Amino acid sequence: MMLTQPRVEALLAAGELTGWEQAAYREFHAKVADVAFPCTFGSIALRKGDVLFGFLETPDEAVILDGLVALLTEYAGFIRQQPIVKASMMPLAVLILPPTGLGSVEDYFSNSWRLLQAVHERDRAPWPDRIPMDPDDPRWSFCFGGVPFFINFKTPFHSRRRSRRAGHSYLWLVQARDGFDTVAGDSPQGRNARRIIREKLAAYDVIPIYSELAHYGSAANREWKQYFVPETESPISEVCPFRVHSKHS
Repeated sequence: MMLTQPRVEALLAAGELTGWEQAAYREFHAKVADVAFPCTFGSIALRKGDVLFGFLETPDEAVILDGLVALLTEYAGFIRQQPIVKASMMPLAVLILPPTGLGSVEDYFSNSWRLLQAVHERDRAPWPDRIPMDPDDPRWSFCFGGVPFFINFKTPFHSRRRSRRAGHSYLWLVQARDGFDTVAGDSPQGRNARRIIREKLAAYDVIPIYSELAHYGSAANREWKQYFVPETESPISEVCPFRVHSKHS
């Protein structure tokens, strides 16, 4: 079930979150509320109480997959009802109990794309005609429920890239893609927003900004490479593991 930020705060105050849910939420809140945190849009959403949440506290991957599908179905339906810019400023944070058996950033990379593929194959909506199906296309984006999304994976094994670390959870931070072109697109306002984020990111992480970070639609852009950023400059994979299932094409 997708929860609003005020609802999570109310459950926290009432002592109705589990110990893990409390730890995962408090870590997320403290991180994003930090003035040094690079994603200013995320910090603004948190201050306004506009972040949406899902908690998946289970070691059972089948239950995790069911939960991801349910949350993305609910989120896509919610997003379709919002104005385009507002929608992009209301991210969904899915906090997952770190799975056992994953012992490295590379393990999480493989797991993330495998789960995302499985989520896609359970999507009942057709792939939007306006979004390329090839991840090697500069304008590709993951879609679910007919809505293009950007997904930011964070793991307990990220350390030097502090912006990608979630110590208590395996975090899927999902945002509606379309509004990005308005708030951070190729305009004076958008370029300035990206400049500020890049400057903060360079100061926040221990290592230099990943060279694959690019602007959506530009010739060099590959969105999938920005979903899961490695701990080093070397990519974990040169080829995107994701494929649009034939039934959605």
